[in-house]
Amino acid sequence: MKKSKITKSNAMDKIIKMISRDEQMERNGGGQWVATHRVHKSKKQYSRKRFKRDTKRALDND
Repeated sequence: MKKSKITKSNAMDKIIKMISRDEQMERNGGGQWVATHRVHKSKKQYSRKRFKRDTKRALDND
């Protein structure tokens, strides 16, 4: 297996990532990971769960 060369730029990137992870852990109350890049859920797409929730709220308000 061929060993890959570690360049200075890769080493700096790893250090920056490690520091940002540590900061995130401190901000979120001791060891909780929070997703920073979540997939956007389309509102046009049919969602049975959302439909049931909305109809229950509409019936309760009437």
